[in-house]
Amino acid sequence: MRKRSYMWLVLILPFCASCTAATVREPLTPEEVIRAVVAANADKDFPAMSRFMAQEEDRINYTIGGRKYVGWSGLAADLREEFESVTRLEMPIYELTVWTRGESAWFVMELDYIRFIGEGPNQLRKVLPLRETGVLEQRNGNWIVVAWHESFRQSGLDVPISVLTQLPK
Repeated sequence: MRKRSYMWLVLILPFCASCTAATVREPLTPEEVIRAVVAANADKDFPAMSRFMAQEEDRINYTIGGRKYVGWSGLAADLREEFESVTRLEMPIYELTVWTRGESAWFVMELDYIRFIGEGPNQLRKVLPLRETGVLEQRNGNWIVVAWHESFRQSGLDVPISVLTQLPK
């Protein structure tokens, strides 16, 4: 009986070790970081998202509707509010190009930011076709997003911030 137990361990341990190594692998490439940020955003996973973003209070970032974020705290508050206000998010990436030079990387990306509010037949779906640009920096061997800017992909979609804040929550 004891011999059989050891045999199972010999068969299972390599498989378990490879699974753990695959899920814990670090550091990520700049493209993997960008994709991880988008996935965390779609999953409404604030801790995962914040892990890959610079949090200094002197950082300046821009988003749709003319919103400007100076520092991390305002962005973090808006992310939490957005995650609480939607039932689900989807963010298919249509195009992503990343360039790297030394400890800096920059990217351009096109994606749809799809907000779902409510459940069932009354569920609302709002698609925001976005264009993103940004810069990553390598710190202590890990890549993080230090600056980004997003805008609508199509002209004529720019809307005042008052309209964006009135989107169904």
